[in-house]
Amino acid sequence: MTEIENINHHLEGYDIALLGSFVVSLIIVLSSRFHLKYSSRGSVKHEIQKSHVNPTPRIGGIAVLIGCLLAWYVSDNIASKFLGVIIFSSLPVLFFGLLDDFYFNIPPIYRLFAASISSLIAIIFLETWLVKVDVVGFDMLFFYTPFAIIFTMFATTGVSHAFNLIDGLHGLSLGVSLSVSFFLTVLAWVTADIFIVMLSTVFFLSSLGLFLINYPWGKIFLGDGGAYFQGHCLSWISILLLSRNPEITPWAIVLIFFWPVVETLYSIFRRVSKKRSSAIADRAHFHQLVYDKVRSIKAFKNSATTANSFSTLLLLPLIIFPSIISLIFFNDVKGSFLGFVVLLVTYIATYNLIKPRFN
Repeated sequence: MTEIENINHHLEGYDIALLGSFVVSLIIVLSSRFHLKYSSRGSVKHEIQKSHVNPTPRIGGIAVLIGCLLAWYVSDNIASKFLGVIIFSSLPVLFFGLLDDFYFNIPPIYRLFAASISSLIAIIFLETWLVKVDVVGFDMLFFYTPFAIIFTMFATTGVSHAFNLIDGLHGLSLGVSLSVSFFLTVLAWVTADIFIVMLSTVFFLSSLGLFLINYPWGKIFLGDGGAYFQGHCLSWISILLLSRNPEITPWAIVLIFFWPVVETLYSIFRRVSKKRSSAIADRAHFHQLVYDKVRSIKAFKNSATTANSFSTLLLLPLIIFPSIISLIFFNDVKGSFLGFVVLLVTYIATYNLIKPRFN
């Protein structure tokens, strides 16, 4: 608790993450005429899910990365080494994501492979992995280390991909990143874990710097690289939180990551049930259905940008609510699991209520 009380000392210099991300985002926007033909993708083939009108830089992930790197460089505390390792481990998936942002059209399987390599690097250098998921019977498998490592790689790779999948509206993926990093910070604070407070604060501030430029006008996007980067890093911060605080149930972490995880799993389910490839993009994600509903309102018909940003505003409370439940039941397996089930049923029911009949 003494460390928590002296948090201002530990967080000294972390404001550079916010400033650095904001400034780099601004530079990318102001210099877009020099790089826009490389840093945006405008073809229908590549952008079937897009909800914006004008070509826009998709390399906001660079700003988030630089914000994190600056915080790592200027800080000198117990979390600095681990922050460096997490950033280093993200480089493979960040690189392949950025290649896709720069028109190279990297197949999804290659990006998933890069995400798994990033997870393996994190496992090697952090010497940490999941040791339970609070599922009766299934937890016994985690006594077998190879299984625990493979499951951890699968889970973190999935989360990294999930953050990219939900990136379809102005501020949506960034809003999820801000929510996840904020509630990880709060949960770490509740358990008096200053180490995790420091790590998650860096990613909150660096995401906020880009968010201030991205929302509501969408002048710059997080991009595939940025989405993969944040999904990877935040999932590993949550694993560190679980390993250091065994009283926290993994289901509480699932609730914090509820939106990207459930959106991805349900997308896979509906595509498989309709015998469609899960690797082919479509416009049937929850956020796109909401956007289409908003666009159908007379007040938004003539402004795609306003409809885009308003759709995000409608979704953010739904994204945040599961995290609030996680704080209430963070050390209660049954409560967290029941909360997850209720929210999952609510999500599916709402999705089927708003989807067009032809879907």
